[in-house]
Amino acid sequence: MNDLKPCPFCGQKVALIKKPLWHGSHGYRGCYEYVVKCRNPECQCKINLGQNNTIYRDDETAQKNAIEAWNRRAEK
Repeated sequence: MNDLKPCPFCGQKVALIKKPLWHGSHGYRGCYEYVVKCRNPECQCKINLGQNNTIYRDDETAQKNAIEAWNRRAEK
């Protein structure tokens, strides 16, 4: 389920990153978004889905959506 395909541009491994939706006292404390990002600092390819965060989705669904979107994108 958590198998992420490599970056379609450089072939490097990627990471699923859990990012908080608050900074200091601003934002939605306790809420996160999930981003899949290439680990190659020269590539910086990433996918970030709008409204795919824990405000609108449960944690497991948000992770699953990000992984599925990356793997679908990587096939093209």
